[in-house]
Amino acid sequence: MSWTSAEQAALAAICQTFAPALTPAADDHPALFALDAAALGLPTALQTALAQVDPRQQLALRALLRALQQPWLPALLVGRAQPISALPSTEREQLLQRMAAHPVPQLRAAFQALKRLTLFLFYSLLDEHGQNPAWPALDYQPIDPPAAPALLQPMVIARPATLEADVCVIGSGAGGSVVAAELAARGRRVVVLEAGGGDQAPDFRQRELIGMQRLYLDGGMTATRDLSIALLAGATLGGGTTVNWQAALRLPDAIRDEWAARSGCDVFTDESFTAAYAAVEARLCVSTAESLVNANNAYLRDGCSALGYRWQPIPRNAHACDPQQCGFCVFGCRHGGKQSTARTYLVDAQRHGATIVVHCRAERVLLERGRVTGVLAMAHDPQSGQRSRVTVRAPSVVVAAGALHSPALLLRSGVTLPQLGRHLYLHPTSAVAGLYAASVAPWQGPPMSIMADHWAWLDGLYGFRLETVPAHPGLMALGTPWFSAASHRREMQRMRNKGAIIVLARDRQGGRVRVDRRGQLQIDYRLDAATHALLRRGVAEAVRVHWAAGAREVLTLHTREHRLRRGDDIEAFCARLMRQPLDRNWSTLFSAHQMGTCRMGRDPRSAVVDADGQVFGARGLFVADASVFPASSGVNPMLTIMALASCLAPRIVALTPPA
Repeated sequence: MSWTSAEQAALAAICQTFAPALTPAADDHPALFALDAAALGLPTALQTALAQVDPRQQLALRALLRALQQPWLPALLVGRAQPISALPSTEREQLLQRMAAHPVPQLRAAFQALKRLTLFLFYSLLDEHGQNPAWPALDYQPIDPPAAPALLQPMVIARPATLEADVCVIGSGAGGSVVAAELAARGRRVVVLEAGGGDQAPDFRQRELIGMQRLYLDGGMTATRDLSIALLAGATLGGGTTVNWQAALRLPDAIRDEWAARSGCDVFTDESFTAAYAAVEARLCVSTAESLVNANNAYLRDGCSALGYRWQPIPRNAHACDPQQCGFCVFGCRHGGKQSTARTYLVDAQRHGATIVVHCRAERVLLERGRVTGVLAMAHDPQSGQRSRVTVRAPSVVVAAGALHSPALLLRSGVTLPQLGRHLYLHPTSAVAGLYAASVAPWQGPPMSIMADHWAWLDGLYGFRLETVPAHPGLMALGTPWFSAASHRREMQRMRNKGAIIVLARDRQGGRVRVDRRGQLQIDYRLDAATHALLRRGVAEAVRVHWAAGAREVLTLHTREHRLRRGDDIEAFCARLMRQPLDRNWSTLFSAHQMGTCRMGRDPRSAVVDADGQVFGARGLFVADASVFPASSGVNPMLTIMALASCLAPRIVALTPPA
């Protein structure tokens, strides 16, 4: 549906309010302050980007834009009965400020959606030379290093096709790749379907906007239905292993015991699981040998050391990395040092004859009388734009599309188990920025090499961990709170001197994944009170760590300004933070870990898959990704997904005779 003139006028006015040309003060960078949303073509770019947003969320935002062009809504918000496009700039700014802290949740959600996307694009849009005019003022410059060779030859299907296989694996990330490799090595004919593209090292541009659009789910715009949590997930060859920050952590023994007790499945405490961890670590070259500590991670380490908080180096799946490129590998590693599945397990699978198909989205699994017969998928040829129906005939299917899309696929396929889609765990995450006298350049160096787990068992098996985030301009702009156009611009011009600590909480109660009548994904999640308390405590501790490391200022991500400066009472500040809400769009929250929507167990009334990973009531249908987790992992889940997939693979083989 084309945009109305009212919607376009309101959108242009909002862009111009978030990011206008400004008059610089004495300490401001003139070129940065002269940048203007309209001159950058931001309204058009924003309109294009919004087309990728969930259709229901897009319709709600467009309805709000039309309302803002009606006199009644500006009158309600700022007392002037004029369309937003006709308001003076000061009143437009006041209108956005009122939306940000409005008691009506829908207005806060709309503010957050528009703010995040507008400011992300303002600092990541590219000109014809692959540059953004804000970058020189930020002292930010992406790199264009030589590329390692591509190791895979994925297939792109350009016409209707039928493929034959013993096993069809849906998803090429941490779970699907391991299963594909192990089944192919055991003589099974394997077809891997990847909904994302086939980019490999030579294709990675390592520009933030290109990386988000090409490698992340929904171009990086996936969110819970109320927009309160931004969800980051890989959607490309290698899945999340291609874009993640390389934290390769084992599940703590106490949580292994909890999972076994909760699920009734002994795989989590079996020695084979421990052996699988070791095998995966060897294949991915996991160690701390390349966990170099850049400035961003050093401040986390030093602040914790000063306070007596426990910290440790993070093992990483890296081999012969180039530290100058490491911070850009979140948009794909051109160097080839990141040991993603596209450089390890998928290579193994291909070597043993597996066929890997990219740009091919599984629509549903075909079931007849409780038995799998194949997969119905839709392929897209990016060269011609042609879309083609693909049928994979296979007596076994392994779903590994992630904890968001695996349950959605099963729901579209007619699976009706009562727990399907429930128990969505997210590791809800906030961040705290610290401003330092020395350069931090949070986009340079290994993304994550230090973790503080001092509070991991704060409340029994529940707590939080502190890690760091590799911040590039778009992400920094998206997360930085907006109190006014000038204040946000000043925060951004100090970006080189900022370090960012994230707070990752282990959540107790999960959300839910559904599909609507068109089969579209819907994600509902609400922070439970105990997890909310942990997250607030984590934000306060991150403030203390920054302060102990020597930060000159500390800024949280709350919608209302919470800033600590030297000379302020830090304990009074932290006590105040403990009373501030973080959920329901009162702050920016993220999740890069989605788990638990097809949980493993012994009883189909409380679980979706059995101890073999097989879906109850559907012979030959398996799940092998983070969706089978019985509860939240509490640590970065990649290694656990892969170890569990390795344990499930022999069981799947035993239940999957070759044709």
